[in-house]
Order: sequence, then C-alpha cells, then structure tokens
Amino acid sequence: MITLRKYQEEAVERLLKDTYSLLKKPGAQHKMVLKAPTGAGKTVTMAAFLNQLCNEIPDRLDVPKRQVAFIWFAPNQLHLQSYLSLKDYFEELRTIKPIQFEDITDGKLQPNEMLFVNWQSVNKENNLYIKENEQGKDLLKFVYNAMLNDIEIICILDEAHYHVQGKKAQALLQKIHAKIEIDVSATPLFKSDYGYTIRRDEVIEAEMIKKNVILNAALDQSTQQGRSLNHVLLDEALKKRNELAKAYQDKGININPLLLIQLPNETKKESALDNQIIEEVQTYLMSKDITVQNNRLAVWLSNEKSNLVGIEEPGCMTDVLLFKQAIALGWDCPRAAVLLIFREIKQEHFGIQTVGRILRMPEQKHYPNPLLNNGYVYTNLSKDMIFIQPEEIDYIVQNKATRIDEYQEIALDSSFINTRLTRNRLSSNFRKCLYEAAEEYFGLTRDATETGGLTIEEYNKNQLASKFIELDVDKIEIPIPKDVEIAIEVGATRVDDKEKFAKTANELNVLFRQFCRDHVGGYAKADSTPVLELGLKMLFEDYMVMDEFRAIKIILFENHKPKFIELIDQALVKHEALLQQKAAQMSKRVEHTKWEVPKERLFNEYYQQRNVEDHALEPFYEYKNASRPEKEFVSFLENHKDHLDWWYKNGDKNKGDFAVTYEDVNGITRGFYVDFVIKLKNGPIALFDTKTLDSDPNFVRKHNALFNYIQEKSTTEKPLLGGVIVPRSKSDYTVWKYADNLIDKANDHTGWTAFDPSLID
Repeated sequence: MITLRKYQEEAVERLLKDTYSLLKKPGAQHKMVLKAPTGAGKTVTMAAFLNQLCNEIPDRLDVPKRQVAFIWFAPNQLHLQSYLSLKDYFEELRTIKPIQFEDITDGKLQPNEMLFVNWQSVNKENNLYIKENEQGKDLLKFVYNAMLNDIEIICILDEAHYHVQGKKAQALLQKIHAKIEIDVSATPLFKSDYGYTIRRDEVIEAEMIKKNVILNAALDQSTQQGRSLNHVLLDEALKKRNELAKAYQDKGININPLLLIQLPNETKKESALDNQIIEEVQTYLMSKDITVQNNRLAVWLSNEKSNLVGIEEPGCMTDVLLFKQAIALGWDCPRAAVLLIFREIKQEHFGIQTVGRILRMPEQKHYPNPLLNNGYVYTNLSKDMIFIQPEEIDYIVQNKATRIDEYQEIALDSSFINTRLTRNRLSSNFRKCLYEAAEEYFGLTRDATETGGLTIEEYNKNQLASKFIELDVDKIEIPIPKDVEIAIEVGATRVDDKEKFAKTANELNVLFRQFCRDHVGGYAKADSTPVLELGLKMLFEDYMVMDEFRAIKIILFENHKPKFIELIDQALVKHEALLQQKAAQMSKRVEHTKWEVPKERLFNEYYQQRNVEDHALEPFYEYKNASRPEKEFVSFLENHKDHLDWWYKNGDKNKGDFAVTYEDVNGITRGFYVDFVIKLKNGPIALFDTKTLDSDPNFVRKHNALFNYIQEKSTTEKPLLGGVIVPRSKSDYTVWKYADNLIDKANDHTGWTAFDPSLID
C-alpha cells in the first residue's frame, strides 16, 4: 500500500470535499483542477482520491446520485501508462475497475469502472468516437446508457493543457456532458474555484524532487584548448555524470545516474547540419567506449530505438540516452540526473523543454551529499536572464514575455500589406539592394574615381574602420552562463558569471547560417537564408577582396552585429520597394485583422530586459539600440502609470504587429507600425509614434494617416487619440506634444497638444 505525503493527503481531502459539492449542484461539466508540478505524484494522488470517493459515496445520503463511473483521457500513449499503473494500484483495493474499450459490457459504463481513452482517437468530429464500429463500441453510447441508469460520469483530463483547449475538444466534452471534469496538469489552462494546487516547495520539502537545476556547472574556458564547444559540453556533462555515479557508490547506493543528450530535430532543409551534430556526438561517445553494443548507450530516435528496455531501473548499466524532442510524454526515469541540450539549428528562439526529466529524486528522498540533490543542465544558451517557464514540463527559454492576466481585448483594426508577387522569398535582386545599402550606410564604393588615389580595397577598408568596424578579428567568442543555480519555481534568474569559448570554423558557419536566418525579415527562411548568406559574403569579396571565413568573423563579432543587422534591414527595405514598384500596376493585397497585444512574444539577443511595471507583456524587453525618444517615452509612461491600465511597445515588421496604411513620399502604400499602444485608465486608447521634429521624410504622411485612422475608428465605446509625438524639453522636465489635427509640416509644433494621461477623460 502506498503511503501518501502530507501534501497529497491535503489534496485528496480537498478534492473529495469539492467533488461532493459539485455532485450536489445542478447542471453538468463542472470544472475542477488539480495543479501539480512535475514529480509531485499526481497519478498516485488521483488514485487515492478516487479510491476514497468510491468507498464513501454509497453512504453519502446528501448526494442525489450515489453511483459514479470515470473516463480517464490522456494524450498520445500516456493513457496506457496510466491504465497499467492504476490497474496495479487497484488490483488489491478493488474499489475501481480500470478498463479499456474491449472490456465494456452491457453497452454501458458500470459503477466504479474507469475507462482509459487515448485522446487523439476520439477528439475529431465523426472520427473514432467508436472504437470498434462493427461491434457498436460507441463512447457516447456507453456514456448515455450509464446516465440512463443514474450513474454520474466524471472525466479526468490528464495533462489537460495538451488536449482540451481546441474547439473540437470542447465539442466532444460537451457531448459527453459529464457531471464533473477534472483537469490534471502542471500548467492547467482553466481556472476553477474547485480543486487543489500542490506547490512546488511542498514537493521539494517532501524530498520528492531535486532542490535546484544548475546550468553549466564548473564550466571553464581554459579547458577548451582548440576543441569545439560541443566537445567541451560533452566532456563536462559526462564528467558530472561520473561524479554523481561515484557519489552514489561512495554511499553504497545502487543507482547509476543517466545522462540525457537531446539532439536537434531533423528538418528537410537543415537535416545535413543536424546529422552532423548527431554523428559528432556518437563518434565522441564511441571514443569514450560508450556504445549501443556494450549497452552503455541507449538511443530513442524515430529511426532507431536501442537499449530502452529496463532503462528506468536504478541500477541499469546504460550511462547515456540520445533522444530528440519526441521522447514519450510521461516517461519517468528518476535516475536521470544530467541533461545536455544541443541548440536546434532551425530554431529562431531557443528553449529547453525537458528539464522535468531530471527533477525526480530516485529514492524520493534527499541525500546528505548536496551534489545529489540538484539537476544539472549543459547547453550553449548565451543569455543574461534564464527563465523557468510554466509550459509542458519546465522550460528554460530566452527572453520570453507573456501578456498580463488583467488584459482585456481591444480589437483594434490593423492592416498588413502583402506585396509578394511570387513566392515569399528574397529575389535575385536582393544582392543589388544590399550593395546599395552598404554604399549608403558604410560609404563603400566600387568606383575608382571616388577613392582619392587609394585602391578600392584600401578605401573601403578605411570606410569600415571609420564606422568602428574592426577588420582584424582573430576569433569569435561566445559567452556561456557558468554555475547558474536556477530556482525550480517559475521565474527569472540573472546570469552574473560567464565563460567565453572561441568558435571553431565549423561552428562559425553554423552560427552565420543562424544569424542570416534570424534576419531575413518576413521572408521564408529556408529559401531566403542562402540568398542573404551569399550576398554578405560577396559584399566583402567584391568591395574588399576578403575571403568568406574572414568576412563571417567580422560580421559575427559581437560589437559589429548591430551595424550589420541595420545594413540588412536597410537592404530589406530597398528590396521591398523593388517589389512594390513591380506591383505598382497590380492590385495590392491589404489584409485587415482585429489586433490584440500578443499573448506571448519572443525577443532575440539584441533586446535587454528593462524594469518597468505597466507593460502589457511581462517582462519588458527593450531593443538595445532603441532611439532616445523611445527610451525617454517609456520612462514618461512609467512615471504616469497611476493613470494607465497598461502600455505596449509595438513591433515594426510582422503581420502580428499593429499597423495603419499610408502613402510614402514616392506614392507607395506602406504599413505604419505605430510605436506605442496605451490603454488609459479612464477609457481611451492612445496610439503614439515617437520622433523628433523633422526626423523622418514621411513624418507628415505618417501622422496624417494615423490621425485619419483615429477619426474613422474612434467611437464612444472605444475612443482613440494619438499621432506622432515629440519631446520638448523644459528646464527640468520634458513635455510630450502631438497634433490632434492634420499637419502640413514636420518642423513646427506650434499649437500641438501636450500629452498628460492624468488630464484625459
């Protein structure tokens, strides 16, 4: 018989109390939630609760119907794992009978039966509500027949966040119309006054899971000695695994800690690079005598599964498991202790999705040696802030912000101009645009008459030097967080200590490919990345006679990146103009949408967190090279936060960013991505774009387009105000002024209105 921990007993008591309350309420589909972190023993907790419910309910005369049956839904194949686990649990107790479809008798669920169902087999309209069609094994029929016999149905939705948010899922649950639906998840999607939350600190205190996750423990750049960062991380992860193994041996404990190595997922475009990492890892492990043949290596890939039988056993001789992200949901291996993750090449934004795999304590107790009470993660994540994110199991993600809970929809009309005439890819004209942008931005030339007697190569190198572009870059270093102790609670951990590792030639090529993928704008990455790569390499060859390896090092040098990103952005604008000119005689496609602040947004390494209180996404990330007016306006908004519900710094290029249309000085229709969307406490929504006077050739056109938009869209129910806004400095403070009418010049703010949130009604 399993002994419950204190927090599990409290959860059972609360779940029972709330279940009886809901069974007495009229209606159906009453929602309960059991929120339990990874490793809390949610299945055991649910089993104990359901066992006690079935024992007590026949004697509860206050409950209208005193017979219950259960349907346990789970995604993928997790329902089979739960079925086998609970079948074993109830074999002795005999209060509940776990069954599958083939076990149903008399065409209905019987009292105290628990039917285990794979969610994917039943959640599609007109699909497998029926398990065995020819035999009449119809899920809804089983449910309705049970209800006709006064049997209440309770649905348990295991890992609910995976499978119950869609319309089809809700439609199925509506048809089942169970008396109670219990969401069981570490990150439930629905909130309810009924149910129980198991806190992570309770689980740690009960010694069920590890105290912390430590990122890149004892990482030391002096050990690199010409090796790739991949080899350094492999060495450190194996060293930590061996250190843990010795600690267990010294205590006479038969546990062989397991190192998990997560490989990149293959894609059609990047499979060669992905396979290169896979081959590198396997070759390295072979050099350490870790192979499938000697059983020290297990493999869990789509095309290979080796040495997986018994891998969860504490003393299993397998030291390392290679896997991809598709490792089975619910896989439980408490001896897993170290996790090495190779950043997926195709990802724009980096995330660790498997931290939960190394949280469980193998004997459900902490040890005197603190080394054994932590999980260890190694990765090339290069961030100043590390986040534990409440999704799937646990995430460590880069710069992710989520919308505040108190946000209410505003449904602003937004426009997106689709000027793509063919495929959404950079065209053969892009290199010409890049060269033009480089000549304007860096002052480069290929005309010998403009070089003042210097060679074209010498002149262009001088031009780059004048823009603080260092040409003698010997190596590129990547700063990796070192010895970061991450609290397992959801939240952020600041990185204070980093080690710098030099990138090898192969790593630089991969890094350059990723840099180009990140900066092709709204164009298809797979098709456009090679165009941008070649364009940048040819730029250095045609203007400075430099080979591509040297060019890559110059571009990727940390201090240079913002300048080359700006160059690329200017080239993309020119390329877009070419497309639009080509489309001048053709109808443009303007897509209209109802815009909301996004539920979440990811920011790359060129953004940094800024401490503000009222931004609509938390935390707030500010572009490192944001203009001075933008930064000052953020400070202004924070100084007036008592009069704001929230404010949002808008994006400036994507379909999901807020925009109004305008015609530029060349008569081309473009999108105007307004800098700030502000919800004032007293009702109005303010739309402001920060500038200094006469700073933009389209200053007047943008303001007038925004003014006309506000006049057209503003209503009594949803009043709007705003325009282009400029700072005007006084002796000890700044006044922000905007025109509340059409303007015809951009160098005079006479008669403009001062924006004061406290005075707007």
